[in-house]
Amino acid sequence: MRLKIDRYEQMLILASFVWGTSFVATKLGVEQADPLFFAFIRFTIGAEVLVIVAVLVGSFDLSILKDKMIWGIGLLNAIGLALQNVGMTQTSATNSVLLVDINVVFVALIASVVLKEQLRPKTIMGMLIGLIGVAIVATEGDLSQMFGGTFTGNLIVFLAGVVWAFYIVYQKKTVDRHKDAYLTATGVIMATAICSLPLTIAFSRNYTLTATGMSMAIYLGVFGTAFAFLLYLYGLKGKGATDSSIILLLEIVFAMFFAFAILAEMPTIATAVGGALIVGSIIIVSFQENGKG
Repeated sequence: MRLKIDRYEQMLILASFVWGTSFVATKLGVEQADPLFFAFIRFTIGAEVLVIVAVLVGSFDLSILKDKMIWGIGLLNAIGLALQNVGMTQTSATNSVLLVDINVVFVALIASVVLKEQLRPKTIMGMLIGLIGVAIVATEGDLSQMFGGTFTGNLIVFLAGVVWAFYIVYQKKTVDRHKDAYLTATGVIMATAICSLPLTIAFSRNYTLTATGMSMAIYLGVFGTAFAFLLYLYGLKGKGATDSSIILLLEIVFAMFFAFAILAEMPTIATAVGGALIVGSIIIVSFQENGKG
């Protein structure tokens, strides 16, 4: 046996790093702007970047938007980020990443039904260890802590994670149907931006952005949306939805580090223990037989 991290896992780990930074950027952004309007600006910037690059490399094709699945996952993505942003106005960046990434258990269950993915022993082991790590960090070893602080914010962010569980599974189906991962990413983000518009019109009350809000929106649009999403789709194409979601648990570790470094959200002993278990779950998923891909 040997530890082997293939190129798909490398891309997912890098995506988890970028998305780890995005929780801090989002927290800073929603403190400066309406959360739904902020989400719309983020996705609009991300879509523009992807379209421009697609045109430059000659791979842009509007026919991608004829795929109803693209619109379905675009809507799920828009709803998920809207819920996350609203929830983050009432809870911390650390709580947000933890509650969002609990969706791994939903991904495993949904993927076993929708994608007929087998729940392999190493996948189940990695999922359980990762979830234990998430639970320890989220609750500080005390289940009552899950409902402490701002319960409404925590609940809304958790619902975002549930929505994204369905999004991840159906995203996998979409990626398998299209050979061009870049074009697929462009189509999904375009659909997400368009689906975000009616949500913004219906529920936003403030359409102003401060300099900080705009800078966070630009960062999230270029890196947290366009760049990270391309990395994620590339990794997802080579890994199952369940394995991908487990590897992406690493974003919890990155998010908590940046939350401490930038927002002064102090980590605890439970954070260290839980984070170690999460890393362990990723190692288990990446552990492969010698000579196998």
